[in-house]
Amino acid sequence: MTLLVRLLAICGLAAALSAEPAKVAGKWNVTLQLEAITGHPVILLKQDGEKLTGTYESTRYGQSELKGSIKEKEIEFSVSFVAEGMQTQGVFGGTVDGDTMSGNCSFDGAGDGTWSASRVKPQ
Repeated sequence: MTLLVRLLAICGLAAALSAEPAKVAGKWNVTLQLEAITGHPVILLKQDGEKLTGTYESTRYGQSELKGSIKEKEIEFSVSFVAEGMQTQGVFGGTVDGDTMSGNCSFDGAGDGTWSASRVKPQ
């Protein structure tokens, strides 16, 4: 019986260690709350395993390239664009929960804040 328990524990550990990243490819509507700014950008994510690429689009600053990663349910990505004549970078980190995700972010020159997003359902 002890051998069976050990085998089951090893199998469970192997499954936990090889957990797949959350599936986040697609279009997401974001709510961004910084110290002095609220925004509603749209992100379009492409996923290749743990690697993320895509676009970040705001009505005020246009479209920018997005790069990041996803490990299990933990997501990180960054964007870089020109805001008010200055190059700025935004760094996002958070957790995916099905068709929603949320976390913290930081933008050069605009401070720290929080963000949340919901997946846009295909038509």
